[in-house]
Amino acid sequence: MLRLESGAAGALFVGDILHNPVQIAAPDVNSCWCEDPAMARAARRRLLAEAADRRLVVFPGHFGGHSACTVASSGGVFVVDSWASLARI
Repeated sequence: MLRLESGAAGALFVGDILHNPVQIAAPDVNSCWCEDPAMARAARRRLLAEAADRRLVVFPGHFGGHSACTVASSGGVFVVDSWASLARI
């Protein structure tokens, strides 16, 4: 994971921690590439909690299209709060 911070704004570039948008709502769901299932689930939960608490933009490496998003949480459940408005290059 790579962090980018400027003042109160920030982003998390999370690479292989998230493979599918479903894992935001269901962070305990692993992909076949998760070599250590328990560690993968814990890492997803930690990054999603931090992103939600600090309003960080999350940049997954494997989502298609305009995949950067902010995350919200309520009672330990995570949801995509909003998808970032990014132009295709």
